[in-house]
Amino acid sequence: MLNLYDEALLMFNFLSSSTNPQHLARSFLWLGRIGLILQIFLGFIPLLVVVAYVLSQSGQGLIGGFSFGLWLAIACLIILMFSIYWCFRYTNLANKLRKAETRPSKSQVVRHLQLGLLANIVILIITVIIALFRVGELTFKLLTLPQGATVIAPNKIGTTLATPGALITPSNMIAIQAMLNVIAAGLVGVIVALLLLYKVGKQP
Repeated sequence: MLNLYDEALLMFNFLSSSTNPQHLARSFLWLGRIGLILQIFLGFIPLLVVVAYVLSQSGQGLIGGFSFGLWLAIACLIILMFSIYWCFRYTNLANKLRKAETRPSKSQVVRHLQLGLLANIVILIITVIIALFRVGELTFKLLTLPQGATVIAPNKIGTTLATPGALITPSNMIAIQAMLNVIAAGLVGVIVALLLLYKVGKQP
């Protein structure tokens, strides 16, 4: 029975030539856990930002208060939640790979990984599109500001209101951080799927 340290060493030995199904199962288990934990951690802030914005727009009506960018953000978070669930599926797949009677075929495992890879690529594409428009909009406003205009809202104790005329507010920075978190979460999903596809590709 391998201890936790030995299993971790085997999991990180990605470049080994082993074709042992048990070795592959450990890779699915550990990479699935890593992807699950990191995507949950990285997805917390974006989810909080979108929920807070939706609640703030609730008085304007569900459709009228929602911009196209917000719909894209909501779609992206839904796909991210699917990706988190799919990382959990990797750990379940590890249990099936351990036993010959429940072991799926190589083609089934590859399709499973391709779906996870595709979901995370879509996350990256949507988030980059949102970030390009959002950061581009802020950059354009910065370039058109007259000399001496207020650019950054100063901190105010006990309030989150921005200074009148300020361009960059705390909410802007939180939104940018949320987009970076989603990009990082999508990148984690892509790396996990590619590493597992590499491992599966070496199996007979």
